[in-house]
Amino acid sequence: MMHLVISGYYGFGNAGDEAILYSILTSLRDAAQEVGEELRFTVLSADPAVTAARFNVQAVGRTDLRRIIGALRRADAFVSGGGGLLQDVTGRNLSVSYYLGLVVLARLLGKPALLYAQGIGPVTKPFNRLLVRLFANCASLVSVRDEESRRELGRLAVTRPPLVVTVDPVFALQAAKDSPAVTSFRDKLLPDRPVMAVSVRPWPAGNNYLREIASATDCLVQELAAQVVLLPLYPAKDLPACRELANLLQSPAIILEDDLSAPELLAVFAHFDLLLAMRLHALIFAAKTGLPMVGIGYDPKVDALLSLLGRQTAGKPEDLSAAGLCAAALAEWAERAETRRFLLERSTGFAAEARRFAKEIYAFVREGAARP
Repeated sequence: MMHLVISGYYGFGNAGDEAILYSILTSLRDAAQEVGEELRFTVLSADPAVTAARFNVQAVGRTDLRRIIGALRRADAFVSGGGGLLQDVTGRNLSVSYYLGLVVLARLLGKPALLYAQGIGPVTKPFNRLLVRLFANCASLVSVRDEESRRELGRLAVTRPPLVVTVDPVFALQAAKDSPAVTSFRDKLLPDRPVMAVSVRPWPAGNNYLREIASATDCLVQELAAQVVLLPLYPAKDLPACRELANLLQSPAIILEDDLSAPELLAVFAHFDLLLAMRLHALIFAAKTGLPMVGIGYDPKVDALLSLLGRQTAGKPEDLSAAGLCAAALAEWAERAETRRFLLERSTGFAAEARRFAKEIYAFVREGAARP
């Protein structure tokens, strides 16, 4: 039974990152089962007990160096999981050093180190750019989730390891079936009225963006007779912004505060009719359910995803206007039947690519483990 150690932004309660972990684990397990084998995982987590219970894995503290070294020594490979780990704009100050340090540690212990479908950049600080150039080149394989990330690696002079462009692992996620939590949410909705979901996150340049989003939401409620659901996908950070947005709205809103698994959250999205979102994985969930969407480009990764989905950003948070947001959403609504067909077709292709890539990663590790 091969053993993989996986690192990422796990155990913090960010629904997007938890969905990435769930999708990576599921896809790799499926790849192993196709050839009659199993995988064992150790995940580096900010909350090891919760991660172990939720994902059926071993878990150790993400800063517990002694246990990390022990896990790596027993492992066949180290996987730096998907997400925007190598960037220094919205991440913590030491994020780049932390994630690259784990790559170097794995290599020093003689283990293959793989970057799995990551979103790279922006990396703006000169020291961090130097770290990426020096240490990402130590990886055994580097894969990114979009072309812009590949270009960013080129600008950072990462040229040595094999480089693969794939898609975000969450495209392989499958929705939960017969979930009591999803049924409970559905029962809160009013029948025969469209449901508009809004995903916001805090933004350092003041709260004017929330005022514009609130005005746009009220406009759409009036135009479509819609009901509103607010989505704090990273509750520790997003819930205050959602509550502030709710106070700014003239219309009532439900704040989705349930602790849902990734498959349950995807199932909830099937009950929405329109999405206005800042969070990247809210947009991915929307694509997987064929949901008309308007994305707000707070980070280049959002622009990159929207481009993959054939859509344009509504602008940066500081540049938003209620009139522009409302107009963009009404345009999406008017073309919702065609949008649904297009998004489902495209996301189905991306799901197949995510599963294919997991098989490639599994084969890569298996081949390495088989060498004397």
